[in-house]
Amino acid sequence: MFGYTEKEIIGRNISLLFTREDRAKGIDESEFAKALKNGREDDERWHLRKDGKRIWCYGISFPLEDEKGKVRGFVKLIRDDTERKLLADLSRENEERLSLAAESTGLGTWDFDVARRTLHLSERAAVLFGLGTAPTDAGFEQFLERIHGDDRPEIAAKFQKCLEAGGTRRSNMEYRITMPDGSVRSVLTLARAFMALGAEPGGAVTRLIGTVVDITEQKRRQVAAEAVNEELELKVKERTASLTSVNKELETFAYSASHDLRAPIRKIAAFAQAVLQADADRLSPEGRHYFDRISAAALKMERLIDDILNLARATRKSIAYVDCDLTAIVKEIAAELQASEPGRRVELVIAAGAEARGDRELLEIALRNLLANAWKFTSKHPKARIEFGAKTVEGRRVYFVKDDGAGFDMRYAHKLFGAFQRLHPEEEFPGTGVGLGMVERIIRRHRGRLWAEGRVEGGPRSSSR
Repeated sequence: MFGYTEKEIIGRNISLLFTREDRAKGIDESEFAKALKNGREDDERWHLRKDGKRIWCYGISFPLEDEKGKVRGFVKLIRDDTERKLLADLSRENEERLSLAAESTGLGTWDFDVARRTLHLSERAAVLFGLGTAPTDAGFEQFLERIHGDDRPEIAAKFQKCLEAGGTRRSNMEYRITMPDGSVRSVLTLARAFMALGAEPGGAVTRLIGTVVDITEQKRRQVAAEAVNEELELKVKERTASLTSVNKELETFAYSASHDLRAPIRKIAAFAQAVLQADADRLSPEGRHYFDRISAAALKMERLIDDILNLARATRKSIAYVDCDLTAIVKEIAAELQASEPGRRVELVIAAGAEARGDRELLEIALRNLLANAWKFTSKHPKARIEFGAKTVEGRRVYFVKDDGAGFDMRYAHKLFGAFQRLHPEEEFPGTGVGLGMVERIIRRHRGRLWAEGRVEGGPRSSSR
């Protein structure tokens, strides 16, 4: 144990085995004096090995007497407890670290002895439970009395469930504590059940160990947030109901206005045509020109009414998401455009396999407007090219309509997708200025983005994703 041979140790002073501190205190000499006086001396201390290393020893010293009862020496039995000592010191240090960490984070700790039905509370736990300002022991019933009456039955049942767990079990418990001054504090407790060492699985629980933390402020903020959310939800419902009512009124007004507007507009167009047919020979060239302009304006007004209604419908319509074959939709629109002007030389390039998930009706309206725009703005060229395609940009799918038509100045690109905004004179390219505004609303409602790139007579490109 000490590292000496018999020859090295026989005849040497016993102080050789004691530390410098104990020799300075005279323990090496007083130890046997105490054994002589008391008949026995028990001690635990550090001793020195031959190599200078310390070992923690538990020892018992006895006087050694001869046949006549005269003390002729002493016997000491020693056990090396270094490993146990180091483990105990490590355990104590860990407990101190945990206690310090718990206190610094506002956590209290507690230990429930099942057999004694007592709780050992740390200083912080004692404060949180209103049972003092220092580490203390409290009976379980005393602890239960602190729990708010409305929460007490549930917490008592949870404690009992932990005790019946038949093994280790974790449990979170949130409840209120009634303080000595009558105030109420909300706390959160984490508990874990332990069985006796060496117990069979499913054996009786002997201890509950846990932590407790004050959550009063968090609960207050939670209640306040819930109240705000309830108020917001109520306001949203009220505003939604109000907007729904307004939208229905606007929808009724729009359809009513369109019907009321169409009737006189059609009459104006019909009477203008009737005058041109009945009195063409009596009208001057200037008069016929005026009646032609009246008819054209009436037709334009009717188209404008249709576009406004379509714009309103695109804004209000609920979206039904389905898998859409964009390639097939574009081919159908392209065939209609070619049939409308069979004499035009237009190369239509349509990407195969273009698919997207969205509202088919709305996506068809958007594509129809984009392709009709490309068809219109290439009409001044004897030969044109219109392309529909798709590509991946930064991980997202982008669809585009590209043409080599009139193009536009990029300085005014921000006006393209506004309703009633035009970049070309009516005389050059007729239209109401509503189509691209409708496209922008449809793409935005699909949580996508729409933009345009182009140059004058360089062909525009409208893209969306």
